Amino acid sequence: MFKLFKTFVFFMVIESFLVCQPLQFNNVGDLQSEDRMESILLECLLGGKYCNTGSKTREYIVPSSLASGLYAWYPLDGNMNDLSGNARHGFFPGGVWPATLGPTYALSRSHLPSGAASFNGTDQLFANNFTVLCHEDFAIALWIFPNYVVHNEILGFQASPGQNPAILFFLGATGQLALQSFFYDGSNANSTYGTSSMALSANLWTHVAYVHNGTTRQGNIWVNGVSVGATSDVGGLSCSTSQWWSGTPLTIGYSYYGNVSRFFAGRMDDIWFFKGRQLDANDISTLMNLP
Repeated sequence: MFKLFKTFVFFMVIESFLVCQPLQFNNVGDLQSEDRMESILLECLLGGKYCNTGSKTREYIVPSSLASGLYAWYPLDGNMNDLSGNARHGFFPGGVWPATLGPTYALSRSHLPSGAASFNGTDQLFANNFTVLCHEDFAIALWIFPNYVVHNEILGFQASPGQNPAILFFLGATGQLALQSFFYDGSNANSTYGTSSMALSANLWTHVAYVHNGTTRQGNIWVNGVSVGATSDVGGLSCSTSQWWSGTPLTIGYSYYGNVSRFFAGRMDDIWFFKGRQLDANDISTLMNLP
């Protein structure tokens, strides 16, 4: 009788701690099995943990559909490590770039403590060596939580401060998400440019992506899984006659453009870089549904 009573109380406690339930999807993009959900729930309870609704369990597994062409993946769970398996970890560029201690870490979109990188808009950045040209397929995808949406830089390439970057991904003067790239033929400079059809909102997690087609030399801007804008060449030159400037490294949380240094203010989570492949709607949906 005592055992039955203990069993009853145990399951009543489990029912009262429904806040410990994980998200429906695991990091492979599959639905959590009932056994797996129960295991996580028991682990949460027996470990004396308090799990807020929406907390997530990290398994750090790259879905098979995203393995091809994956250059780097930064979960930003307390560090700048690349978990793609390629060991392209984030670093501080040093030299002519601003001195930085890198981002701090804060609550992620899934309420994971120290599960997202936080940038103060003043002196926080990191870098990697993801370098692409306009005739190559590539894609960039990440979550952002901008503190403001006017002139807030997400990432940029540049040879050094004082020189135009090859690629900028940023929130512009009207709060729209924009992609801009520069090319040069020795005497003239022009750009590829495009914006989202709507402005983004401040203090809200938003999934953003840019997918570039190396054959057409143009790309599409995605917001929350929807293609909302395309790039086109601006000026007399085109990517077919002049390659983009391929400045390196790519700086995340900072860019230098128009003689102005700008930093990102807000949080970023799960940055994915792909080279030699494009992402389609299903791929972006998979990224958005990962915990």
